[in-house]
Amino acid sequence: MNKPFYDQIAIIGTGMMGTSLGIAIKKNGLCNKIIGVDKNFENLKTAKKLSAIDSYTDCLKDGIADAVLIIFAIPILSTFEVAKRIVYAVRKDAVITDIGSTKSEMVHKMTELFYGHSNYIGSHPITGTEKSGAIHAIDGLYDGKKCIVTPIDKTEQFALDAIKIFWESIGSDIVVMDPQEHDRVMAMVSHLPHIVAYSLVGSVMEQQKTGKTLFQYAGGGLRDYTRIAGSDPLMWRDIFISNSKEILNAIDQFSKTMERLSRMIKEKDMKGIQDFLEDAKEARRYIADR
Repeated sequence: MNKPFYDQIAIIGTGMMGTSLGIAIKKNGLCNKIIGVDKNFENLKTAKKLSAIDSYTDCLKDGIADAVLIIFAIPILSTFEVAKRIVYAVRKDAVITDIGSTKSEMVHKMTELFYGHSNYIGSHPITGTEKSGAIHAIDGLYDGKKCIVTPIDKTEQFALDAIKIFWESIGSDIVVMDPQEHDRVMAMVSHLPHIVAYSLVGSVMEQQKTGKTLFQYAGGGLRDYTRIAGSDPLMWRDIFISNSKEILNAIDQFSKTMERLSRMIKEKDMKGIQDFLEDAKEARRYIADR
């Protein structure tokens, strides 16, 4: 595979994901210059110190003016609002993508917005941590990780090819998926686990209000399971809202499973509980081996 080379790339949002992406681009020699665009100057300065970007600005139009690849790495509900401010300022030959965790609504809105001006295609690298901010950037964050690319009928083939090659060039494994299917899958395997983790912490906090001190007795199980509840609340608020339909379906399915387990416990159904736990253990083994 011949790696692409971009004269100038703009990364809008220099948090953990955006800064890690800049490091990956630089490490693989994919561009001449990366411009970081952000309102948070601490993130910008840290990204520059980490050599993830070459220069930075808080001015959107200045940051993207000469970029041939523009990557949105900001919360989902902010992405479209920011995109509207630059649509007429981007180069005609620019390819635009984002790394957001929901795609169906975003892809259609962004494609319509940029259609005839430049070329947008949605991306979702399946990677990250619960940490936020450029200070937590990771060298190698994207190595060997899946990246879902979500074209639709209006997506130009050259833009699809270009963005696939870009992600492959920083070490990601490409999966092409319909945006709606992407959101259905992510609702179950990513968004629901965060819902449950946040809810579990919330449930323990409710018990704390009764005067019971519970967190001091928490062992590894609670710490491990609720680790992702330490994720950026703004980012996850946007995910829950933007993928609400599929997330509500996932919550409904989870509730039915919890009701079934609850019923077995109430009925002291030893075999039913054992079978349930064995099935879950086997499924967990498959997840852990991937």
